[in-house]
Amino acid sequence: SRTHNEGHPKWFVLGVGQVIKGLDIAMMNMCPGEKRKVTIPPSLAYGQQGYAQGKIPPNATLIFEIELYAVNKGPRSVEAFNQIDKDSDKKLSELEVSQYLKEEFARDGKKRHPSAHDEILADIFKKNDHDGDGFISAKEYNVYQHDEL
Repeated sequence: SRTHNEGHPKWFVLGVGQVIKGLDIAMMNMCPGEKRKVTIPPSLAYGQQGYAQGKIPPNATLIFEIELYAVNKGPRSVEAFNQIDKDSDKKLSELEVSQYLKEEFARDGKKRHPSAHDEILADIFKKNDHDGDGFISAKEYNVYQHDEL
């Protein structure tokens, strides 16, 4: 069975399992402007479950023609996470995020009310600390909260 989905540009974060594994792999080291045709076996796509919303049957082999328009190092890249995660314990504490905000605020030089810092910090944890343990794990940081670019 073939579905033909005329491609609309999509934004997604590579390497965090936001798209099927096969696409994470297929797009490694692609350059902007490059086109690739990739065939992805079920084991790297939707496997035995298929994907009902996308009308992909179980054990489907997927064929994509990919054209890469642009690559951005997103704010939610692994590099950004490691930069905030000063003690490299793979989770962001309130102190680490607080420090990062201070640095960001200093960098853009805008005048802000002192309470803005605490409000933003609280908001970040409210939106990202899904298990409520007071830390933002790498998974929480990367996978949730994708504002469309």
